[in-house]
Amino acid sequence: MELGISSLGHMFDIGLTGKFKNLIDLQIKSIEQCLNFAEEFGLNIVELVIDPLEVFNNEYQENLIDLINSYSLKKQVHGPFIDLNLCSNNKRISNASIESYIESIRICYQINAKLLTIHPGLASYALSSIREFNKKQLKRAIHKLLDFTNNKKLLICLENMPQNYNIMTDNRNINEVFDIIDRKDLFLTYDTSHFYTCDGNVKNLWAKFYRIIKNVHIVENYSKKSDTHPPLGTGKIDFKEVFDTIKTYKYKGPIIIELSSTNSLDQSINFIKKFL
Repeated sequence: MELGISSLGHMFDIGLTGKFKNLIDLQIKSIEQCLNFAEEFGLNIVELVIDPLEVFNNEYQENLIDLINSYSLKKQVHGPFIDLNLCSNNKRISNASIESYIESIRICYQINAKLLTIHPGLASYALSSIREFNKKQLKRAIHKLLDFTNNKKLLICLENMPQNYNIMTDNRNINEVFDIIDRKDLFLTYDTSHFYTCDGNVKNLWAKFYRIIKNVHIVENYSKKSDTHPPLGTGKIDFKEVFDTIKTYKYKGPIIIELSSTNSLDQSINFIKKFL
């Protein structure tokens, strides 16, 4: 297992202070601070959040790519998720989301990232029957993304979602989605907090999907109705069960700590190290 951090907490911290000139400035500052923290703390891997979408503007992208490549750390990418919805039944929205992830894939190639995590989007909240169409739309979108990568050495990982997303939620739903998509080049990012909100069975999930789980988000939670990313060890996630299960399958991949603030990042790293 390789312990790393997400730039999400740095982005939230800077965003809340308002100390940024524009959205690309927010992006560059949060990624730079994340890379610096990882180096100083002796971590080997970072997951960089590519959001907001201003990063896709060529005017700014070169500066960001140069910054990221100036660090020798291993990098992986969390694709954009704000305003995106691959599984939307509105094809215009789904297509725009596909294009955003294609741009993310191009960035992965430029920074030598080996893994990209994507979100499925939000399925219908009103009618459960419509969600079957959401799954079909997600299949169409995922196939386009995977075909674009053309079997290059980039792992595309679909992340499990909190219960209110109505797709990629509990064990049964995740299994249904992967069966429908039916691609051997699609992998899974397992998020501990998202799965907790769905009353998911960790042991059953790993028993079914251990071969394709290529990324793990370590996230704490207080409630089944929230996803606030508090400091690790302060909530209700049974990390002993999580890591006992992970070790059963000899998982060697990234373990990414994902917080909503960096204020407790060092404590959270030290907390989770005892399970590794």
